[in-house]
Amino acid sequence: MSEKSIEKGSNPNNQVFKDAENQIKEVCEVLQREATRLRQEQEAIDAMSKKIDHVHLSSTINLNVGGRRFTTSLQTLTKDPDSMLAAMFSGKFEVKPSEDGAFFIDRDGEHFRFILNYLRDGELIIPEDAKFLKELEAEAKFYQIQGLLEELKYKGLKCFEESVILTNVRHRSTLNGWLPQPGKWQLLLRGFRDGFTAHAFHSKCDNKGPTVTIVKSGDNIFGGFTENSWNSQNQYLLCSQSFLFTMVNPQGVDPIKMPLAKDHQYAIYCNSCHGPTFGRGHDLQVSNNANKSGSSYSNLGNSYQLPTEQQNTFFTGARNFGVTDYEVFGIYQ
Repeated sequence: MSEKSIEKGSNPNNQVFKDAENQIKEVCEVLQREATRLRQEQEAIDAMSKKIDHVHLSSTINLNVGGRRFTTSLQTLTKDPDSMLAAMFSGKFEVKPSEDGAFFIDRDGEHFRFILNYLRDGELIIPEDAKFLKELEAEAKFYQIQGLLEELKYKGLKCFEESVILTNVRHRSTLNGWLPQPGKWQLLLRGFRDGFTAHAFHSKCDNKGPTVTIVKSGDNIFGGFTENSWNSQNQYLLCSQSFLFTMVNPQGVDPIKMPLAKDHQYAIYCNSCHGPTFGRGHDLQVSNNANKSGSSYSNLGNSYQLPTEQQNTFFTGARNFGVTDYEVFGIYQ
């Protein structure tokens, strides 16, 4: 066949290309129609979802927390997305109310109103004389509300804010966490302000209930807590919650709490001639005229637990020490 005949004849490949092109167009049209249909369905689903969310968020939830009844909104309960309450009412888990229509939470309900108010307002508001911070902290940990835990930590940092010795925020927070009864602590005595004599101590600090003594000797910071009142009757007193502590010491050891190890009946020694004195022996004694005499001393390991691998001079590195300053705080009455 000549080249001229091929040019005039039909080329079968052209028909194949045209058929393929038509099929591709048909497939594209089908895909476009399907995409449009799916988009419309998704828009309808999204609209329905928004309506459902609106209904849920505007609805009220009845709670029974340890026998105490609360009414709130789903919006409040899910305010903190990382909390246990948000997870509980997220819809991801099957949570059913009791027969009375309330959702039961097996926790002490005494402080739950503070949990709810924090979620509503984003602010922790408690009575000025609140003494239940540790209990509220336990509830905040259970419900996993991190913001509330931070607020409680801040409340704790307000303790000892009058101190000119314990200026490190971490040290204040640590000491506050060790106390069996957190509260608002007020300064009863400061050596530089009120004097370093035993008389000054007893006149300011006797019969004041629980106290915290903070001592500074050079760069070292240490002290003790007792739940019983000091007095001037020259006697030992039985305590169960008293402890000694170190914040800064020559060994560079991190803050340590030293609880009573034995001789609880000798936990503190009240003597009109001495400042605050802890333990039989004595584990810690602040002397009369403590800033001048140099007769204050520590003899750790008698009534109070001596840290592992440390000497009885742990506080300052020497048995006797001079007092640069010291403070005594009492619970706000």
